[in-house]
Amino acid sequence: MGAVRQTRTGGVSDSIEFDEPLSKHASLRIGGPASAWAEPGDLPALKQLVEWADERSMPWYVVGLGSNVLFPDEGIEGLVMKLAGDLASIELSERRDEALVEVGAGVVNAHLVRHLLNEGWVGAEFLSLIPGTFGGAVAMNAGTKEASLREILQSVTLLRTDAAQPRVETVSAEEIGLAYRHSELPGDTLVVSGTIRVERGDGSAARERMKMDRERREETQPYRLPSVGSTFANPETGYAGELIDRAGLKGAKVGGAKISDHHANFFINDDDATAEDFLRLMARARHAVRQMEGVELRPEVRFVGFDGMERLRRLEAKLAGEDSDA
Repeated sequence: MGAVRQTRTGGVSDSIEFDEPLSKHASLRIGGPASAWAEPGDLPALKQLVEWADERSMPWYVVGLGSNVLFPDEGIEGLVMKLAGDLASIELSERRDEALVEVGAGVVNAHLVRHLLNEGWVGAEFLSLIPGTFGGAVAMNAGTKEASLREILQSVTLLRTDAAQPRVETVSAEEIGLAYRHSELPGDTLVVSGTIRVERGDGSAARERMKMDRERREETQPYRLPSVGSTFANPETGYAGELIDRAGLKGAKVGGAKISDHHANFFINDDDATAEDFLRLMARARHAVRQMEGVELRPEVRFVGFDGMERLRRLEAKLAGEDSDA
């Protein structure tokens, strides 16, 4: 555990921990130390932390549960945050047979669904299969084959940091350009909360459907192993896992990183993998699928604190050069 610095914001004590191992905060269990780590519990604390970082010309990042991120082996010279407290709260406003629900960006998706079902509200069950927090779900328009957040999201409250002072604004869901596993949120903006619409429904039937979906996924996907979930977004036609499988890479390993034997779009930390192992395996899959299928696989994993795409391109160029020399 690194040294701790205490700051005060509106009577709330927020700790900044220095040299915090990011591997502790990633589902993949990969990542060097962050020079600063914090878990702000309200909007004033979040603003102060952003200002604290900006005053030091220090980049800052919000990573939720770290369920779809790859941190670099060398760590991050910046402030990394996880939202907590009031920034991870749920508020319901009922309107007859429907409700508007304001969801803090730090709310765990599975916890949100469980809370809604306990109150008799349905429509967000697909989020129970999305690891991580609501803010991340908004940023990537998270979803399954059956539904995506775009179908229930009404508005989003954002913290904009592109001016001298951070400012908060609420925009409609249409204004953030939600597309397949993607949004148009600028890099200097972070999600504070979002409002979704749900309906009265049969909670027992919804739970049964969720149970069946979860069991079906557990039969084919290695959810209990360290991974980022789906490594690549599915292309417009077909599935990323099928393309990687057809390229003969199911079960392939680079260092401690492995393409799952159960599902070829799940890359797992099989044996103390490094970020470099993971990137080399991603590059191998992208290169093979490009060569064999003519399809460009787009990473769904989020690279935090480094330019992962540039590293991938360099690794792929090396693979292409090796092919031409063969």
